[in-house]
Amino acid sequence: MKALKLNIYQQNATYKKPFAFKVAETYPLPPYSTVKGLLHKIMNAEEFNPLAISIQGSFENICFNLQSMYSYKSREGPSVTSVPSYVHMLYNVNLIIHVCAQPNIIDAIIKGIKDSEEYFSLGRREDLAVIEDFKQVNLEEIIIGRGKADPYEIKFPIYIPKKQLPPDLSGINYRLNWKYTIQNELRVWERIDTVYVESGNVIDSGTILLDEEGDLVFLMEGEGNDIC
Repeated sequence: MKALKLNIYQQNATYKKPFAFKVAETYPLPPYSTVKGLLHKIMNAEEFNPLAISIQGSFENICFNLQSMYSYKSREGPSVTSVPSYVHMLYNVNLIIHVCAQPNIIDAIIKGIKDSEEYFSLGRREDLAVIEDFKQVNLEEIIIGRGKADPYEIKFPIYIPKKQLPPDLSGINYRLNWKYTIQNELRVWERIDTVYVESGNVIDSGTILLDEEGDLVFLMEGEGNDIC
């Protein structure tokens, strides 16, 4: 099995949680829908392309900033008010993204990276994303325990789809946006139950995927091996 591996650096980034109104809180890593949006932007795609994505990475610190938040009231006539609000920002973000897809889609992503004349962003429009490296890597299934491979210590914080979470591993639960459909002129999101697991945790049983550089890969369920 092969995957496209992207190393991305961002000096600042905010991956805003959708229901954080008083304070613009950020996820610790970009959600699946945000990464998928970047990949479709790179391809200049005009329709949904099936992708399987694994997301991991780290940040140095969390900063706080202020921005104007606007609210709209229409009961007594259209009006707009604004108030200052805190925004959480991650500082010095390093991401590792693995992408599995049909070969023509992987080729389109690589071509888009090479040919782009515009900067990329991930999160808000102003959150610049530098793709420092990209390459195709082999993925290998590793069986941990039972007299086979040694326990694996997680190197970077990672999203693990909840149904794939190895035994005795825990973290912060999120329900992350994946893709949406339009119903009655509104976006209705399909979400993935995911666990954010910190580095240093040890996987001591089960089957995992590693790339040829020893980095862990957890592709979200539903769009995995069948399109890789």
